[in-house]
Amino acid sequence: MESMRRLLPVLALGLGAALQLVGPGARAASVVLTPRQDNSMYSEDGTASNGAGQHLFSGRTSFGGRRRALLVFDVAGSVPAGATIESAALQLHVSLSPPGPMNSQPFSIHRLLSEWGEGGADAEGAEGTGAPAQPRDATWTDRIFPDTLWTTPGGDFEATASANQLVPQTSDGFVTWGSTAAMVADVQAWLDAPTSNFGWLVIGDEANPTTARRFDSRENLTAANHPTLTIEYAPPPAGVGAVPDGGDVPGTPLRLAKAGGAALDFSWGGSCSGGATDYAVYEGPLGSPFTAHGPLACSTGGASSVTLMPALAASSYFLVVPHDATVEGSYGTNSAEVERPQGSAFCVPQQLSNCP
Repeated sequence: MESMRRLLPVLALGLGAALQLVGPGARAASVVLTPRQDNSMYSEDGTASNGAGQHLFSGRTSFGGRRRALLVFDVAGSVPAGATIESAALQLHVSLSPPGPMNSQPFSIHRLLSEWGEGGADAEGAEGTGAPAQPRDATWTDRIFPDTLWTTPGGDFEATASANQLVPQTSDGFVTWGSTAAMVADVQAWLDAPTSNFGWLVIGDEANPTTARRFDSRENLTAANHPTLTIEYAPPPAGVGAVPDGGDVPGTPLRLAKAGGAALDFSWGGSCSGGATDYAVYEGPLGSPFTAHGPLACSTGGASSVTLMPALAASSYFLVVPHDATVEGSYGTNSAEVERPQGSAFCVPQQLSNCP
């Protein structure tokens, strides 16, 4: 409710009753995440890892060793609960490819089903063979080294890929797994149930040799080359709002809640001016200087609650004021963030003349 409280010193209207509700015209938001952790696994050595290394590996090497990369992003820590995921795209930077004919190779991402770790293993040189696993590193046999095993060596993951992408033979290029319905479903699940978020496993063509690629990890010295997950989402629908929201403020606050369909339920207590017998409700578009509001209802018939249909399609703010009062006032916070108690002298001349 802090956003509501900040509106009050600016508006100081009616009951201090300025509430905002995200309307159907609200635009989707977006966020770009880097991994919370990432790592690589090496099939020929069940004790090798690269949790602290600058690179990730996936595919099959020239001598037949398989590589798989793991990444997990903190979705619930960056996207508000209740949001609807609309798109998700994974981008990795390729920093090394094997020599040979210039050709692209298929790589897929699969949703992981078990927790895994990132420890202190830090391979030397090109990092292609990994380093001895450190506590909590993921290896081909251990999802958390040294004594927590994968159910299946090489990782526990969904057999059906969430996305597929051809990765070119390059040593300096970006590749993106564009948004798919499965990727969106994965990210939505991670938002709704954070304890199920184990990230994705990147798997290359393991049937043929010399298909491996080296990608840059979150520890890479070049920050611009770190893996990223770009998420677009629709913010969660507005719930019940109340002004003032401080527990030490006497009186009944203005409350705003969604009713059936697009209708809104308003309820409130008395005005600081006292003696009000009827009220008017005003609506204005957010983004205005909060002076563009017009009447939504000029009379509530003496009631202190009413159900109304918003007039605007965009996100809006709402004011409830005494219909026949000559002053306005607010119970909320002043510019110094100090609560104004009920009955305070903070009443200003009436400036709402749209209603008869």
